[in-house]
Amino acid sequence: MGNIKNIEFNNFRNFKNFKSSFDKKLNILFGNNGCGKTNILEGISLIAKGRGIRNSNISNLIKKEEENLFIKSNLEIQKNEFEIEVYTEKENKKFKKITKINDDLSKESLNFLNQSISYLIFLPEMERLFQSSPSFRRNFLDRLIFSSRNDYNRLINKYKKSLIERSKILQLNNFDNDWLNNIEKEICSLGLEIYSLRNFQLKTINSELKNLKNDHKFQFHVELQIKDDFFNIDNKFERYLLNLQNSRPYDKQYGGTKIGPHRSDIISIINKDFEASLLSTGQQKTVVLMILLAQCNYLVNSVKINPIFLFDEIGSHLDMHNRQLLLEMINKFETQFFLTGTDKNLFSFVSTKAKFYNITDI
Repeated sequence: MGNIKNIEFNNFRNFKNFKSSFDKKLNILFGNNGCGKTNILEGISLIAKGRGIRNSNISNLIKKEEENLFIKSNLEIQKNEFEIEVYTEKENKKFKKITKINDDLSKESLNFLNQSISYLIFLPEMERLFQSSPSFRRNFLDRLIFSSRNDYNRLINKYKKSLIERSKILQLNNFDNDWLNNIEKEICSLGLEIYSLRNFQLKTINSELKNLKNDHKFQFHVELQIKDDFFNIDNKFERYLLNLQNSRPYDKQYGGTKIGPHRSDIISIINKDFEASLLSTGQQKTVVLMILLAQCNYLVNSVKINPIFLFDEIGSHLDMHNRQLLLEMINKFETQFFLTGTDKNLFSFVSTKAKFYNITDI
């Protein structure tokens, strides 16, 4: 699996020029709020598939009053070094992201990179994961699936596009029934695949948490579940399609689509007793770290992927349990870590082998 040896930014976010090399194990970026710590993690996350940890529009990544951005990085993948270049180009008034591997723009090279680099991400807003919106929790789960399946975003985007097209058709006074039927069949096919992958992901996390329990004294027993009035593990295509067709009058009147994985919520049951939304901020953070630990265990041992950790502002609310979880991740897995926080002292509990970067002074 890969690790990032260095990175260089030009006209990216708040950086006109930035260059740094990294340790292959533990990198800690600290500094004042607004100095660019999160931007560095975002730049790293843009090296491979997707639109980065913020899922931002490409135009917003370019430094103000500049025309394009450029990111250059050297990666070590299976003891071989690769030069990655990520830059933007404007086409028909829209920006697109271009990725080049050793001066090669081929689809094969891009697929190789996407299969070699995977990220596990923690963002500050995840501290209130179970008190936020269902869409935020769905996105959290989808990121976990994306870490092992680099084609998953394509599936989600295709599903969303089909939902939008169906909604537009329903608002027409006259439309071709065959057109609508075909769109609904596609929605059912894509929706069932999403349901299946999400259900498998939750089962995997729950199983890995049980496996890890033998080696770790977790603060909680955690069980993740899909909350969806329509979802059933035995859902069949015909039933889905019939329900979708029957909901046409409702969907025409109120907009959107009444049923499907875009309506799901993800809940966490604590100690088989209550939902994680009742936990404190620090305790919710513990649950999130437990989930990320379980996912990493799955990726490393079952999928043979060693992900790169990008943990933004992880230094706050680090009680004894959270420190223990973070240390276990660092010590257990042969993976590269990037952690950010406002103060170097927040990370006094980690190994002295960590490489520290004062971003404020850059």
